[in-house]
Amino acid sequence: MLVIGLSFLASAQTPPLTVIAREGRKPLPVTSINNQDYIAVDDINAAFATTSREDRLAGGLTMTARGRSIVLTENQNVVSVAGRLVTLPAPPVRRDGRWYVPADFLPRALSSALDVRLDLRRSARLLIVGDLRVPRVVSRVDAGANNVAVTLDITPNTEARVNAQQGRLVVQFDADALDLSIPLVSTQGFVQTIAPGDTPQTVVITLGPRYATHRVTASQPDPASGRVTIDLMPATTDVAPVPAPPSPAPDTRLVIPTQGPSTGLRTVVIDPGHGGDELGTQGPKGTVEKEITLSVARRLRTLIESRLGLKVFLTREDDRTMSLDDRSAFANNHHADVFLSIHANYAVRPALKGAEVYYLTVERADEEARKKAAENATTLPALGGGSRAIDLILWETAQARYLEQSASLAGFIEQSLRPRVEMSPRPVQQLPLRVLVGANMPAALVEIGYLSNTDQETQLGTAAYQDQIALALLDALTKFREFLEH
Repeated sequence: MLVIGLSFLASAQTPPLTVIAREGRKPLPVTSINNQDYIAVDDINAAFATTSREDRLAGGLTMTARGRSIVLTENQNVVSVAGRLVTLPAPPVRRDGRWYVPADFLPRALSSALDVRLDLRRSARLLIVGDLRVPRVVSRVDAGANNVAVTLDITPNTEARVNAQQGRLVVQFDADALDLSIPLVSTQGFVQTIAPGDTPQTVVITLGPRYATHRVTASQPDPASGRVTIDLMPATTDVAPVPAPPSPAPDTRLVIPTQGPSTGLRTVVIDPGHGGDELGTQGPKGTVEKEITLSVARRLRTLIESRLGLKVFLTREDDRTMSLDDRSAFANNHHADVFLSIHANYAVRPALKGAEVYYLTVERADEEARKKAAENATTLPALGGGSRAIDLILWETAQARYLEQSASLAGFIEQSLRPRVEMSPRPVQQLPLRVLVGANMPAALVEIGYLSNTDQETQLGTAAYQDQIALALLDALTKFREFLEH
């Protein structure tokens, strides 16, 4: 047996574990010894109806659980459970007349003796007894100028329903209890608090004065998890009704820019190409573009959020159809500082392969077009009196003022892709791509490979290749952020 000698540090009381069983909830006290969570054996006896008997001469303790014996020896991290040896991360200890075992004793040893599943979730301070459904629910709040999105990521995927009540929304999960992670909510007028509900299966969103209505979208980011997005919206915008601007040409859309050329990077919108009825291209083996682009977009979002700490939105979270204009409009409405559209390519010649990066060619995007993009301004009345000037620019010229930054962004993407994946003979190109036309921020489109090439189709379907693409785009955004800040 492995014997570990302990030089004790001062013990301290730490937050208890919450034991969740079919019969209800109860606390289980925890003591910190040598910076590890320990639980007193007599507290375990009280919680689980076990018994214990100390053998002072042998320096050991025998616990009995449902007729099975667990033999503990002081300062030895191997215990015997009904004759089977189980290793613990730290040894049992005797202190001030009480025996203590590390928290991992519960799922590793006691679970076997009781013949009951014990799921220790250390970060949430939970101990789940038996086969209860206790999904992990992680919430976040993304605030826009005129709306707020509350996102609940659920693992494993669990059905949820949103019920509107006076001054609040109650999210009811098909579960026995919830393992919740709730952020601090900043002041924005739509959400005051997010908190556990009156029952173990609910979360309550207390609404603020700007809230008027909401929209619920359910999606499944991957087979093991689900996502519920609740968009909270006001009854009206913060400005008075907008007088009609001079009429543009038929079928021409207007955008309202929120800023001039970008000076920082705070929000990124990623556009997974195609979706819904639009499959995109399809490889000889049946690989579908819309599925590849969504997978890469999700991987990239995770990297950006975890490593750069930026806000990230996807134009589509699931398999839905969106028009090209709606995709860039989504980026405008979320005040994005960068818009990235992700696609997979196709060619008649199956030998053609490699990644490519595109930014927009704007017809007549010369000084005249840039001047036109900067000159269309109007004055709008504001609530409370007075007025404020807002630039209104034609949809067709929205990208004109960002061409230089978009070219730089495309260059950084090409530089970051090249050492990781094969590039086509023409790695950076300009085309009049409709999805980029209305983007009122630096924008680029990335063709991550050719599905028409059988070798590359196989690559595109692998997690390793998709991870390389996502890492390259993360690296490019990091360089672009540094470029904007200098």
